[in-house]
Parts: sequence; C-alpha cells; structure tokens
Amino acid sequence: MKINIVGSGIAGLAASVRLALQGHTVSVFETNAYAGGKLSEIRTAGYRFDAGPSLFTMPQLVDELFTLAGKNPKNYFNYVRLEKACNYFYEDGTRFTAYHNREQFATELKNKLGVDQSGQLFKHLDNAAFRYNLTA
Repeated sequence: MKINIVGSGIAGLAASVRLALQGHTVSVFETNAYAGGKLSEIRTAGYRFDAGPSLFTMPQLVDELFTLAGKNPKNYFNYVRLEKACNYFYEDGTRFTAYHNREQFATELKNKLGVDQSGQLFKHLDNAAFRYNLTA
C-alpha cells in the first residue's frame, strides 16, 4: 500500500518509519527545507536558540523506533540525564530550578517559592508516575 505522510515532524517521521517497516511504500511531504517540524533551532549573532521542545523526556520511544528498524540507538544517540531538568525565569526576577531528584526539587520549592508541601508534592509525583506508567 502507498501511504503519504504530510509533515516531517517527530510524529510524521515516526509514523513513516513504522509504516515502512510494515512493508508500505511511504512518501513524506514537508513544506520546510528541513525535517523535524518544531524540533528545530534558530542561529543568529553567534547564538543558538531552540525553536521547539527543549526537553527530551521520553528517549525510550526513540530507542524503540530505532530497535524496530534494526538499528542500535546507542550508535546514534548518547543520552545523559542531567541533574537539572530545566530552569525557570520569572518576570519578577524569581529563578527556579526543576531538579530530577525529588528531594532536591522539594527543597528548591521551599527555598525559592516558599512552598513547603513536600508530602503533597511526593504524593502528586507518585500519582503522575503511576499514570505515566499506566499509559506508556
């Protein structure tokens, strides 16, 4: 079967790989001169800016796609989980770091935002992890 995919963003590329692996003839159409959709960058005056997602939260899905295609993802990617997930900068000058470690995250909430609800935070994180694992 011949299938046309409109858009070479992450979803379009992943769908085209999966469909091609199932034996379909796949064509991908993209309006931009580059693939990746929102996963792109802007370079100007010696600086580089992410123009789309700046967090890579589910590398296991990329690994799965490469494995399905008979490729070793480690030959293409070397993931390193950083201590800090991201930094937030607010208009009032407040800066907040989201740490991967839940205790560090709770301490940052308390120190920077005055929120001392670590029990409630951990309950919320556990609930989010349960839902994520259930739907993953």
